[in-house]
Amino acid sequence: MATLKNKTEEIAKRAASRKFYQLIIRWHFFCGLVFIPLIIVISISGCIYLFEDEYEEYVYDDLLFVTPETAHLPASALLNKAKQALPELRASNVKILDDKTRSAEITFRAHAMKHKPDQISMEWAGNGPEKVPMVMNRERTTLFINPYTGEVLGTVKSGDRLMAFMKDLHGNLLTGKFGTKFVELTSCWLVALMVTGLIMWWPRGKVGIRGTLIPRLNSNKRLFWRDLHAVPAFYFSFFIIFLIISGLPWTDVWGDAFHTVQRDLKMNAPAGFHSRMIKSDYIKGKEEKISIDKVLSVARERGYQGEIKIKIPRNKADTFAILQDSDDPAQRASMHFDQYTGQVLAASKWEEVPLLAKAVTYGIKLHRGEYFGVWNLVLVLITTLILIFMAVSGVVLWLQRRPNNKLGAPKRPKSYEEPKWVIITTIGMSLFMPLMGASLVLFILGDWIYSKTLKPSA
Repeated sequence: MATLKNKTEEIAKRAASRKFYQLIIRWHFFCGLVFIPLIIVISISGCIYLFEDEYEEYVYDDLLFVTPETAHLPASALLNKAKQALPELRASNVKILDDKTRSAEITFRAHAMKHKPDQISMEWAGNGPEKVPMVMNRERTTLFINPYTGEVLGTVKSGDRLMAFMKDLHGNLLTGKFGTKFVELTSCWLVALMVTGLIMWWPRGKVGIRGTLIPRLNSNKRLFWRDLHAVPAFYFSFFIIFLIISGLPWTDVWGDAFHTVQRDLKMNAPAGFHSRMIKSDYIKGKEEKISIDKVLSVARERGYQGEIKIKIPRNKADTFAILQDSDDPAQRASMHFDQYTGQVLAASKWEEVPLLAKAVTYGIKLHRGEYFGVWNLVLVLITTLILIFMAVSGVVLWLQRRPNNKLGAPKRPKSYEEPKWVIITTIGMSLFMPLMGASLVLFILGDWIYSKTLKPSA
């Protein structure tokens, strides 16, 4: 009797395992079917955007590079010449590099917006630890000027830059704040794709390295594409999930919720380069302003070097701000100056940045392939190319098994009640990624309607 009971329990256990596996395959299929097109678009645009610096140095070679001479003109002289070239616009930022072969860059914006912008997004300013409201897709004009002679080399509008287009495509699908929600939704469901994919990859029954750790390249077409889809995904699963999580702070719903939690925990960064909370002490009748040269001089005295960005006050209450930019977050430093007295109102120090804000900054730099040089870029590039190949090979696998004129969706397991741990895990992921949780309701409803109205083939 005991042996019969054990066999019955073993059969029931195997049946439950098959149904669970069938459920995972079904969810993996539908997640891929819906989101693979967006995964490919976001991944390809991200790959291209990785090479922003290299591309622009090649395309704008005549604007970015100059012949070195003895000494730079003062920053104020460069700014005045730039303003004379574009009197209808307002100078907002000046970028000066220690590299003797590089031109100075001055960014201009419109003096005032005709109406309140309806596309405001919370952005991690300058890829640093501070999140601030920014106008999305706002037109900017960058003027390039020879720092030795003051010759205006040319201008480029942000809307004319290929990399600005790729950034918008990668971050919001060219549809502003509305599009960021679809990027976030795709990222969240990509996590579900990775989790269900790893469950499907996990060897069941007989364990061997072929098909799990080594792809079977000399097998039939189905096994060939299955292994090319699954095996690289296993090796790069950590890096893919890291890219997803490190990109979530840029998103709309998740990013804003994270920023709120960060602020409530008092783990947000101190005011940085883009802060609008710090104000100059404006006194009517005393409107003489300090020079940009004074700001740069104080920064140099404090050891600022390399790539220096200076924010020009946009109104009477705004401040001068200066940033020492760097791919190493620990080397980033910024100060705010009262634009009338020159008093340093705030100075950021990396050691004063809370742990959570530091983690976000490192995540951003790693996500963009900037932190540890070319190897960081290569790792992100390979990871993203693997993700693109996973998406394409997934489509190939679907087309191989899809019956003519049918969707070919895996069948829903019959008489199967999901284990509590599956339900708890799903709820936990939905709480962690609320936009995914909201869409999950629609997915479950759609799956139920599909299963009741159609007869999908196995």
